[in-house]
Amino acid sequence: MRDTSPAVTAFTPIHFFRARWHGQVSHRRLFYWDMLGVATLLNAALALVSLILLAKGWDGSVWLLLHAVLVPYNIFLLASLWRHVNAPALFRVIGTGWFGMTLLV
Repeated sequence: MRDTSPAVTAFTPIHFFRARWHGQVSHRRLFYWDMLGVATLLNAALALVSLILLAKGWDGSVWLLLHAVLVPYNIFLLASLWRHVNAPALFRVIGTGWFGMTLLV
């Protein structure tokens, strides 16, 4: 008999997205770790790389592509936070502001 406990089950990307979309992840983890932690670091890293490439004279379309590649992921995180039944209004407002800042920076 196969053990399918969460500790043994292999992690797959579809599980990551499905768990967040269906509210199976704590709203605190979604907000603090996924959004403010990991996604902010990813956005900052790609913004830095895109600015370095722009300063080195690369084409502007490459800069724009690198700058915008995480926008769908950011929209997913924001929508998942808004869909979460336990997410407080403050998290939703700050998450919306965070998303706006990722578009501007």
